[in-house]
Amino acid sequence: MAEDIRNMVSTKGVEAFEKVYVPPYCVLLDSTYCSMGRMIGNSACKIAGYNYYDAVILLDEIPEEKLTIKELEPFEDFLRKERSKEEILCEPRYARISACFDKAIDRALAKGPCLIHDRATQNMISECGFSSIRVLTYATNEDDKVERARLSPLYKDLKDRKEILLKIAEEDSIRRNYHLAHSDTQWGVKETYDLCINTDELGKDFAGKLLSKLMIK
Repeated sequence: MAEDIRNMVSTKGVEAFEKVYVPPYCVLLDSTYCSMGRMIGNSACKIAGYNYYDAVILLDEIPEEKLTIKELEPFEDFLRKERSKEEILCEPRYARISACFDKAIDRALAKGPCLIHDRATQNMISECGFSSIRVLTYATNEDDKVERARLSPLYKDLKDRKEILLKIAEEDSIRRNYHLAHSDTQWGVKETYDLCINTDELGKDFAGKLLSKLMIK
């Protein structure tokens, strides 16, 4: 039945209505490939004064482990196909790689408020004693995603649209599978996030400003 907001009783003092937002110590940003998530996350951090981390930058936190992007590539190729959680956990390379990233995340958290793109889950942050909020950026326009993929050094030589869309789907699979092994929540399923941003509608610059609002008191 429809309710007339003009006739609603006062909610003042009712706890269920009085949630006060407190900026989190850590923003957990997942993004579908070619939704400009890393650009948006980095921009938001510059505005809000948070530290920004993604997989490449996290590796800089653990030089003693000597884990390189080149070493990551075979494992990520394994993740390009749909995998069960059991398959991923049994993959020998997973133990080393996940342990390295977990160590890097611990060090990142120790340096101050931050945004972590991919590689971290809310349970991990909570176990370290910090608050977090979950954000997803996604894109809906295939033409724009293809154009963005063609600007990536990874796929700049691909010409066939179907092949590019396949690579985009595989990149999402890498992120989904890694998350699956780390968490009981589903990557990319909007109900598991606190904020979802359609970057095709909002644009890169405004999305960065919007995301930064979550970090500023």
